Parts: sequence; C-alpha cells; structure tokens
Amino acid sequence: MAMRRVILLVGAVLLVAGVIALLIPVSTSNGNGGSIGCGNAVSADLSAAREANNKGIVANVPILNEIVPHTDFVAQCQSAVSSRRGWSIPLTVVGLVVLAGSFVVGGRRGVGSTS
Repeated sequence: MAMRRVILLVGAVLLVAGVIALLIPVSTSNGNGGSIGCGNAVSADLSAAREANNKGIVANVPILNEIVPHTDFVAQCQSAVSSRRGWSIPLTVVGLVVLAGSFVVGGRRGVGSTS
C-alpha cells in the first residue's frame, strides 16, 4: 500500500506542476529591460508582440547585410510559447499516466496469495 501512495503522490505532483506551467504567463524581453506578454501555453496572445513590432522604427524595413538589427517580437513570442508547450504538455500527460497507474499498482493480488 505504501508504494501505491508514493506513486499517487508523484503523479499528482507532476500533474499539478504541468497544469501550473501551462497556465503561467509567457513573456519575452523587449531589449530595453522590459518584457512583452505572449499569453500562456494554453492560448498564445501575440497582440502585444505585434504592437511592439509596429512601434519599432525599423520594424518593417528589409535588412541588407544585417546593417540594422531587427527584432521580431512575434517570432520570439511564438518560440517562447512553443518551448513552454514542449515540456509542460508532456509533463502533464506523464502526471496523468502515473496517477492512473497508481490505481493499478497494489490493486492486483498474485495467484495463490492469501490475505
């Protein structure tokens, strides 16, 4: 019975950590010491990043030989959200599987065992 509780606890911790990671806001640096909100891993909100791209003086100027540095905040936000999804979704799924597995462990009795 102790093993079942340990597995149940581990699964619950992984599940809660994964759900929290999915819901915590994602942001990216704007280069001036501030940050731009990108939504969260469940739903990305790129409106602030688009606004920051449009606000820049050289945001829509083509770059010739990288003379003028260009920061694409929308791409940075998409990358940050994708990175968060890349580890938080598997963490949540593993938590669910371990949690479900905890109900299987300890519930079985071997053939010929007496209780």
